[in-house]
Amino acid sequence: MLGIILAFSAFFRLYRLNQLLGFWYDQGRDALVIWDLLHYHKFFLIGPVTGIDGVFLGPFYYYLLALLYWLGRGSPVFAAAGLVWLTVGAVFLVYFLARKIYNGKVGLLAAFLYGFSSTLVVFSRWLSNPEPLPFFTLLVLLCLYFWMEKRQDWFLVPAAFILGLCLQLEAASAVFFLPAAVIFLFWQRRIVRRPVILLLALLAFSITLLPQMIFNWRHDGILFAAFKKFLVTDRSFRFSFVQTLKDRCLIYYDAFVGKFFAGHKFFKMTVLALFSAGLWFSRQKVLNQGGKLLAIWLLTPLVCFLFYHGNHGYVWDYYFTGYIPAFVILFSAGVFYLMKKWRFLGLFLAIFLLFFVFLNLRELRNYYVAGMGISLRAQLKAIDWIYTDAGSEEFNVDVYVPPQIYFAYSYLFHWYGAGRYGREPATVPVKNLYTLAEPDGEHPQFLAQWLARQDRIGKIVKNYSWGDITVQKRERQIYE
Repeated sequence: MLGIILAFSAFFRLYRLNQLLGFWYDQGRDALVIWDLLHYHKFFLIGPVTGIDGVFLGPFYYYLLALLYWLGRGSPVFAAAGLVWLTVGAVFLVYFLARKIYNGKVGLLAAFLYGFSSTLVVFSRWLSNPEPLPFFTLLVLLCLYFWMEKRQDWFLVPAAFILGLCLQLEAASAVFFLPAAVIFLFWQRRIVRRPVILLLALLAFSITLLPQMIFNWRHDGILFAAFKKFLVTDRSFRFSFVQTLKDRCLIYYDAFVGKFFAGHKFFKMTVLALFSAGLWFSRQKVLNQGGKLLAIWLLTPLVCFLFYHGNHGYVWDYYFTGYIPAFVILFSAGVFYLMKKWRFLGLFLAIFLLFFVFLNLRELRNYYVAGMGISLRAQLKAIDWIYTDAGSEEFNVDVYVPPQIYFAYSYLFHWYGAGRYGREPATVPVKNLYTLAEPDGEHPQFLAQWLARQDRIGKIVKNYSWGDITVQKRERQIYE
C-alpha cells in the first residue's frame, strides 16, 4: 500500500513537468547565480533574498540547486524533478514518523492525504527554495522524536544542523522552528547527561550560519543592520493580539484545512470538524509523547504569527510549509482513533476519502490541462522560433516581462539558445530585432508604452504567438 501511495505521489508530481513547469523571475534569478558558479566559479555566501529588505537566506538552497543543474546540464526541468523527488521523500517520511508515533495505519492515511493533495502536488512542482523544506523539517522532527523516545542525546546534533539548513530554505517558516524546538526541550525536562552534546549541537547549528556571518563581516554588517531594522525599527512583532486574531485565523484556515479541499467550503468545514473532534474525543491517544511534539511544532508558529507585523503585514500561504506535515499527521491520528472509538463512522470516513480523491484528481486534471501562468515550454517555443527565423543572421532580443526583470529569458538564452543553436543574441545593435512580450493584465499601459517605444526603434516584419507569449520580428531603424 505504501508503495502504491509513493508511486502515485511521484506520478502526480512529475507528470508533464517538462511542459507545465513555471520558469519565472525567481527561477531565472536563481539559475543565473548557478550558471555563474558552474561556468565562472563564482562562489557565494548567501542565497535568495527574503521578503525582508536586505535580509538574505543562507546558500544551502543554491548549492543544492547547483548539484541538480550540473547533473542536468543546465536543464531547469531536471532541477525541478530533483526537488520533486525530495517532496516524494517527504511523503515517505510523513508515513514513517506517523508510524513511529502512532501505528502503520495512521502512517498510511497521513501519507495518502499528503501525497494526493492537489494543492501540495502543485506546490511540489514549484522550482523554488521553500519546496524542499517539508523533507528537512520531517528529518528534524524524527531526530527530536528519537532523542525523546530512545533517550540518546546525540540525536540533538543532527537535529540542530538540519534545523539550521531549514533556516536557509525559508526563513519566514523555519524561524519559528527555533522556539518550537526550545519549548519542546524544556517540556521534556531532560538533563543532557553529557554537556559536550549541547556544545556540539550549538556548533552544528552555528556552522550553518557561518556563510552569512562571513558575508555580514565582509560587507560592514549589512545583514545585521537589516535584521535589526526589521525587529527594532519596524517593530515587526507587536502585542496587538486582538487586531490580528481574525485575519490570522482565516489565513490558518486556508493554509491548513484548504490543503485537503481547495475551494470547497463544505468539505473544508468537514476537515475542521474532524480535526477538532479527533483532538477532543481522542486527545489522550492523539496527544501522546510524539503527538505533543507535533502539537508544539504546529501551535508555536500559530501563536507567534498573531504578533507578527513584518513585511508590511503580509503572511503568505507558503510560510506554513514546514508545519503542514505535523497537521496532516495529527489529523490522520484523530480520524483513525475516532473510527476506532465509534466504528459506525468508518462508512463516513470511506465516503470522505472518496470525495477527497475525486475532487483532488479533478483539480489535478484541470491543472494538467491548463497549467499555471507562462510555462517553460512556451518560452522555449518562442526562443526556437527566433533562432529558426533568424537563421545564420545576427539578431538582438528585447523582452517585456511584468512586473520584474526578465532573468528567466536571460538564463534561457545562455543555456538553451547557446546550447542548442551555438550562439546567443548579439550584444551590439544589429538590423534584426526580436521583441518578446508577456501579457500584463495588471498594468496594460506599461506594455503599451513599451511596445510604442519598440515601434520607434524598428518596424514590424513578422508576428508569432505561442500560448500567451508574443514575438515580433522588427527591422531596426534606430541603432542607438
